[in-house]
Amino acid sequence: FLRALAKLRFRLLGLATIKDIPTERFNALVDQLVGDGWRKTREYDGVDAWIDYGRINLEKDAIKLTLEWDNWTEGSIEGPRDVVEHLGREYGLPVTHEWRWSDYDKAS
Repeated sequence: FLRALAKLRFRLLGLATIKDIPTERFNALVDQLVGDGWRKTREYDGVDAWIDYGRINLEKDAIKLTLEWDNWTEGSIEGPRDVVEHLGREYGLPVTHEWRWSDYDKAS
């Protein structure tokens, strides 16, 4: 039920995702986005931070992006559809209009 709500929220807010970004490229993208004026507003600092899971929230001009990484699927960027599509074109990465974890629902 909660996953269905997350997917509905994703669609209603007009979000998009770039997923499966290899770790080295993901780290370089984080550095590049921060260098381009995106400000870190939050970073996950749990005991497993950047070992099993990592998350950074970025903001620029009231636009928010969520960047997540885990050691299974590697990196992803989620945010407003137009911004994520622009990033996808700029960095040559495929964009999906589905929530990052949607693929796992299809397997079950």
